[in-house]
Amino acid sequence: MKILILESIAATPHLETSGEIAIREKKKGNDVTFCWIGHNLPWNDWELNWFYKLLGGSYEKKLISFCNLLRKNKIRVNNLEKEVSELKIKKWTRNFKGDLRHLKKYEYDNTNLGTSVASSLISKFKNINFDTKHEINKVRQLLHSSALVYERAKDKIIEMRPDKIFTFNNRFATTYPIICAAKKFNVIINIHERGSDMNKFEIYPNDAHDINEIKKRINRYWNSNRDKSKIIKAKRFFLNKASGKSLSKKNIVNFTSKQIKNYLPDLPNNKRIVTFYSSRDYEKASLVNQEFDQMKAFLNLKKVINKFEDIHLVVRVHPTLQENESDDDKEWLKFKDKKTTIIKSNEKVDSYSLMFKSDIVITYTSSIIVEAAYFDKPSISLGHFWWSGRNITEEPKNNYQLKKMLDKNYKFKKINKSSCLQIANYFINYGIDYKYYYPITSQRGIFMGEILTWKSKFIQRAEKIRNIFVS
Repeated sequence: MKILILESIAATPHLETSGEIAIREKKKGNDVTFCWIGHNLPWNDWELNWFYKLLGGSYEKKLISFCNLLRKNKIRVNNLEKEVSELKIKKWTRNFKGDLRHLKKYEYDNTNLGTSVASSLISKFKNINFDTKHEINKVRQLLHSSALVYERAKDKIIEMRPDKIFTFNNRFATTYPIICAAKKFNVIINIHERGSDMNKFEIYPNDAHDINEIKKRINRYWNSNRDKSKIIKAKRFFLNKASGKSLSKKNIVNFTSKQIKNYLPDLPNNKRIVTFYSSRDYEKASLVNQEFDQMKAFLNLKKVINKFEDIHLVVRVHPTLQENESDDDKEWLKFKDKKTTIIKSNEKVDSYSLMFKSDIVITYTSSIIVEAAYFDKPSISLGHFWWSGRNITEEPKNNYQLKKMLDKNYKFKKINKSSCLQIANYFINYGIDYKYYYPITSQRGIFMGEILTWKSKFIQRAEKIRNIFVS
């Protein structure tokens, strides 16, 4: 089988993961080629900032070392021999003058590259309402980069005629075009991403964020796990999260690490407490070809809750590890009133103590809903996500059902604890163990005996000196 690995993002561990895949496929007896198509782009959201570049930082050095290691392992490294014509691309990028909504539908070669550009911009600037007109130069530069990667990918597919292509996470401006090019020529595409902890990576068909695919994997990982203690480990997963225990090796950021244990805001004693846990809008809004509208769902919830005199609504804005308020806080603070308490992202309120204090827990796409359900808290899910349809939470289909569930006399259905445990098992175990890459941290590791880095010797020396004083 002819395998083509096309990459445009050189960050660790993603480049190293592509090397891991290349060596594995080679050892299977496949004909493997690696090609880097992320060079000389006008701008992209994974680019090093100007300060690091000034100090000698460069992905080029890392890529040279990486490709040399592949060659030593008999992996063919195929560089672009000729550059694509950019006249069509330049005309296409100059023609864009629209807003974010138009960007998400902006097509090149009958392919919606604009949606991945919008995804990258939303994610990079953490803003679901990214102003394309104010940042038109950035938008056009990223459109140019996206189309350039697309044309390079097409050329390589025509030249190599692969049976299968591997590349990184499909939601970015310079990775999604590779998927689009593969689909253009009906080539099988596999996506690689991080696994459940930093010692693992995972491979997905077509889309790393496909909700239905993740649902299938939750079942598959549970059914294939022969560990007799899997139930105990799954239960421990929930207990550890609720207690704030460190998940240092997990690819999970512990957003509760700076919260004060058992600290809660002043809440009325004569009202039922209904808590809505928000998710970070920009993360969901940046997923390619998926539609999420948390604010619309919340506005509808607030409208229904306002009809109840015995309910006090609490909004726990998704926590941040930064000391300053997040951009999300400004939006949520608009809803603060006598019947609604807003807990800002940087407040030290204990999210889990709040969960146990609440009479009802509600989310749109925040995964704390699964934890709430596991601990027998009445739970309502307003969005469609990978726990949907698993009898874990109530899932109202309309306002009549939602109002009925919020009534003090409503009897919440019995929770399917087994489904909760299956989800925990998935997040403990999903992924494939690395063989040729050894992670030191989530963003640094050893690939085939070498630490590959974009950092110059000057930057590395400066970091050593800093670490001496910090320690």
